[in-house]
Amino acid sequence: MAAAAAEGTPAAVTVAGDCANKPDFVPVYRDAQVTSCVSSADGLPRHVRGTIVYLARARPAEVLGWSRAQANASGLGQRLSTATMYSAGEESKRSLMIVVEPMNGGTRATVNWGRGI
Repeated sequence: MAAAAAEGTPAAVTVAGDCANKPDFVPVYRDAQVTSCVSSADGLPRHVRGTIVYLARARPAEVLGWSRAQANASGLGQRLSTATMYSAGEESKRSLMIVVEPMNGGTRATVNWGRGI
């Protein structure tokens, strides 16, 4: 997905609802139902950004805690953390922000990411 977008393939064609090619540092909770998945070049040379929105059955705090642990395990350093948002990154190479909110007894999560390619 990211490589195709950087090469000029439109995001809608690249993703088709499938996030299988997302960068490995981008966490998506285990029982997630992805509702939106897009990526594209962002105007910086050899840089791509994307957004994934998904629903999970777990509570927001659980999804956010798990996401934080995954980001830390991938080597990203914490930038900002609140009860509903976690932001991490690695200089200008990789960035990640997860925002969670309660929805229908579970969680709606929005994951924004960026990376150099």
